[in-house]
Amino acid sequence: MSGPRARKRPARADAAKLEGGAVARALGEILDELERDIDVLADRMLERYLVAIPAYRSLPDETLRQIRDVNLKNLEGFVGSLRAGAFPSGEQLQWIGESASRRAREGVPLSALLAAYRTGAHVAWVESMRKIGDDPNRLRAGLELATGVMQWTDAASGAAAQAYLAEYERLTSDRESARRDFLDGALSGTLTADEVLARAEALGLDVAVPHAVLAIGVSAPDRQADFRAAWHRLKAMMSELPDADASVVIPHGGDLAVVFPADGSRSEAMHASLSALVERASSVLEVDLRAGIGRARETVAELVGSHREAWIALAAARAGSGRHVVAYGEVMVEELLLRERGVARRLAQAVLDPLEGHPDLRRTLVEFIARGPSLPAVARALFLHPNTVAYRLARVKELTGRDPKSPAGMAELYLALRAAELLGRDAG
Repeated sequence: MSGPRARKRPARADAAKLEGGAVARALGEILDELERDIDVLADRMLERYLVAIPAYRSLPDETLRQIRDVNLKNLEGFVGSLRAGAFPSGEQLQWIGESASRRAREGVPLSALLAAYRTGAHVAWVESMRKIGDDPNRLRAGLELATGVMQWTDAASGAAAQAYLAEYERLTSDRESARRDFLDGALSGTLTADEVLARAEALGLDVAVPHAVLAIGVSAPDRQADFRAAWHRLKAMMSELPDADASVVIPHGGDLAVVFPADGSRSEAMHASLSALVERASSVLEVDLRAGIGRARETVAELVGSHREAWIALAAARAGSGRHVVAYGEVMVEELLLRERGVARRLAQAVLDPLEGHPDLRRTLVEFIARGPSLPAVARALFLHPNTVAYRLARVKELTGRDPKSPAGMAELYLALRAAELLGRDAG
């Protein structure tokens, strides 16, 4: 029985070889037919993009002609790859990447670009099905063709997405650099007024209306690392602010600076919206955000003043203010202290150094200033007897030489505490 079986094996192998050859010829015929219609298919793909993908309908004619050429190269590469029985080559993927980079520079969304590859593959497959017909060998060849379509689409769209994202990251980096250059130039005086205006216009600011600066950061310096990890998400959330499309967001020393139009009631609208956003973002991002808003300036060439005011207000918001968003006009005391840092630091040290090592006295003093002259209110807040509060305040007077119960003493103690909060530990 082994002899007949051995004789049948070559016959089966020959049949398989003949069948494989017939399928290969059928595949070659289908590819020949696709190649003859390749120009028509390239046009048909472009027509389908314009119908199915809204972003493509707004592209200029020259760009559409380039996209049509990309369709042609895609089809040629696909047919050539199938003929060779090989995966798309690095050279083929390189020009696909170059085309995707151009789309990124033109502002075509990545989702639209990938939709074009899917749409193009669908058009090519529908045309292939027409040509396959119902011949058994061509139907088997169609299976190889379908596998080839999927492999080509996967490789091409993957290369396109990778190149697009790389170019988008480069463009984003360039835009961030341009924003930083604008802010640094506007604030340092290295640019003329005309240069500041020109750069502002290039960034999309309407230089014909007044603008102001707001500053956003975390409430304590030791949380800056948290903020750096979260600021990309915060920047996305800031698209909810009024006039977001007419504003510029700029990273600045670990914080964010926002230049926004502030004519008419827009500053009030920004203040209200910013308060709501900071409260929500603090919860979502799990960082304690604070913000300061400077006053409006008639021209962006004068933003240095608004910028300084925004950071004074932010410093006040960080240093124990009861509000998360502070406008410059609300922090006159803080401006006085920050304008004369040396004097403020000496005041804090002279007044508060005697309380070093007496945290209970300092805590009682803070509560007394916050709650006014009511000893019972302070006592309730600290869970103490009013007589204990009175004793501690007397000790503060004895050690510092300032009486918390007198207007002058209260004022000097308050300014010393505020200076310490604004200037840090070295202030007291």
